[in-house]
Amino acid sequence: MNGINRDAAIELLKLIVSVPSVNPAFQREGMDPTLFGEERLARALAQWIEAQGLSSELDFVEPGRPNLIMRVKGTSGGPRMLWEGHLDTVQVTNMAAPFSPRIEGGRLYGRGAVDDGGCVVAFLLAMRALAADPPAGDVDFVAAMDEEFGFKGVTHHVARGETYALGVAGEPTDLAVVRACKGTVRWFVELRGRPAHTAKPHEGLSAVTAGCKLLAAYEAEMATRTMAHPLLGPPTLTCTAFEAGEGPNTVPSKSRLRFDYRYLPTEDSMAVHAHFKTVAERLESDIPGLSVIVEPPFVDSSAMDVPEDSRIVEEMCAVRAERGLPREVIGVPYGSDATKMVNVGAIPTIVFGPGNIDQAHSLDEYVEIDQVVSAAEMLVALARRVR
Repeated sequence: MNGINRDAAIELLKLIVSVPSVNPAFQREGMDPTLFGEERLARALAQWIEAQGLSSELDFVEPGRPNLIMRVKGTSGGPRMLWEGHLDTVQVTNMAAPFSPRIEGGRLYGRGAVDDGGCVVAFLLAMRALAADPPAGDVDFVAAMDEEFGFKGVTHHVARGETYALGVAGEPTDLAVVRACKGTVRWFVELRGRPAHTAKPHEGLSAVTAGCKLLAAYEAEMATRTMAHPLLGPPTLTCTAFEAGEGPNTVPSKSRLRFDYRYLPTEDSMAVHAHFKTVAERLESDIPGLSVIVEPPFVDSSAMDVPEDSRIVEEMCAVRAERGLPREVIGVPYGSDATKMVNVGAIPTIVFGPGNIDQAHSLDEYVEIDQVVSAAEMLVALARRVR
């Protein structure tokens, strides 16, 4: 189908894996700075697009951090569609050879292979096929920066004011149609007690003990939250860090806890944070002398719940049916750029792509090559159905 085949998919996957594009948010002292940022990968993909006789543009969101944009003009004014994947990857700590693509058993291994290389390759191959034989409506593809941390790339693009009727955000879904995602709000709580010599612990106020009581209070609060979404299940709360301690013979006077709350589309993130802030601050009255500081959220990624009868859901399900695949509309607990397309850009959007999310961020990250080819073919079929 117009150059959509295993060889083409492998060529592009190898390119994506071999050019490091780790999100700068994961850079730490002593790390090789050349591994971070999206510009080199964006330029490498732009060169590939140019080699196909096609054009693209780099839209710099921050210095050294562009979105890559490719467009296909439709033939008859059909609904305009936005396809979106991302250029950045997570860290490569403890990976043996993260940027050396390896093929084994029908899989291509390396950092970024499945998250989000497989999707980016599927979009690019589909765009090349559509450029040779355009569909009725315009199709734009954006390979965005900063999906893995702050979602700045997709937010920047939807803020440009371009109007889209339908959207597909690329993430590994095993070619299933995802219409609902949980949101994520993250915050820190700092507890300040009173130091003392461990020979006289009663003279101090342990911030570790207070932290344990905070965890118990949060757990009790979660037990009251019995609501659930038919595709997403209940909300969840996880303490992802608990830092404390001074000297080995000192009652710890300070602790800092980090929390991750996965909220449902029916919940408001700021209301969630405000409630857990109140729960934490009650400790001040329960533990005299304790100071509780609940910081504002440092991440707030919205939830989404696109109606099952929306056109983008129905059209992709029809594409699946044409290939003999069952209707599979699901929800996922993780976030993606899709929620910004839905909630900021007002674009009815599904999440769709090759590969399994369990491989994302893993030490042996890989994508099934045949699924990448299938995803590209399905995207072309989707564009041809939208009239």
